[in-house]
Amino acid sequence: MTTKTNTLPDVKYLKSEVVDAIVKNLGITKSAFFFRETMSQKTDYLEIKKKLFGDKTARELYKEIVKKKHRK
Repeated sequence: MTTKTNTLPDVKYLKSEVVDAIVKNLGITKSAFFFRETMSQKTDYLEIKKKLFGDKTARELYKEIVKKKHRK
């Protein structure tokens, strides 16, 4: 029996890929505006995470996602 493991992406590569996708889809002007607005705001990501997911583990969230994906 083989066990499939998922690895996390390299964060530096991921950030670069995301920036490229945003610029490609929005253009440089809208992208610059978006980055300025989002980067200048102080956001408590842990607070947002708590509001969205409560105390659910990554495994529990994954199971929910898979279950909902199979319903479609």
